[in-house]
Amino acid sequence: MKSQRKVAIVLAGYNETAIVDKAMEETYGSLKDNFDTFELILVDDASKDDTYEKMDHFARCHEGVIFLPNLVNLNFGTSVLRGMMASKMDYVTFNACDLGVRPDVLVKLLKDMPDDTDVLVMERKKYRATGWRTVTSGVNKMLQNILFPKLMKGTPVLNYSQVYKRDKLDKILPLARSPIFVWPELIFRAKLLNLKWINVPVVCNIQSVRKGAFGHPHDIIWGIYEMLRFRLKVWKNKY
Repeated sequence: MKSQRKVAIVLAGYNETAIVDKAMEETYGSLKDNFDTFELILVDDASKDDTYEKMDHFARCHEGVIFLPNLVNLNFGTSVLRGMMASKMDYVTFNACDLGVRPDVLVKLLKDMPDDTDVLVMERKKYRATGWRTVTSGVNKMLQNILFPKLMKGTPVLNYSQVYKRDKLDKILPLARSPIFVWPELIFRAKLLNLKWINVPVVCNIQSVRKGAFGHPHDIIWGIYEMLRFRLKVWKNKY
């Protein structure tokens, strides 16, 4: 039986021509099989390959699909935020084109999320990454634990995926735009406003390690700046 919930999944990517067709087809199929009312929001982050053309074509050929191309590269976090804020559904979540969360798992979480929950935080298990990404992710998590020990409690993994009630997003929209602090700030703001949240372990679906852009030095410096800025705002109660 299809759920009557109105849901949206944002699928964002940059230079994803090799995998975007599979990602769109699997995600759309899972949504269509489980919901009467849904949106699949595709965001191309100014790709230099034909990701734009593939997303545009898919949106033109399928009902319930919205295509949002970025004119310049904004990075994954900002692209997803753009997609989520464009949604008109009641529940919204996101995924990358490598489908770190399997579409059927994402759909089940959308269907089963308790009515009184505002934010569902997914905690990835068995994550595969390059050595450099493993080191930078470990340092990132350490810094968050040092700067935000209380806000980290109960949600040990913040840079994976989440489900949000759409009407709560306007209240917790982050200042952050760096690849490593958009999601932590969203979750921290939800906690500071006493929104109802739950943490759910999810098996990471990544089968092969891809070289990511999140470990670049400028991204690290950018992210640390945003962590410190938000820490100061929390201390001053001006977040």
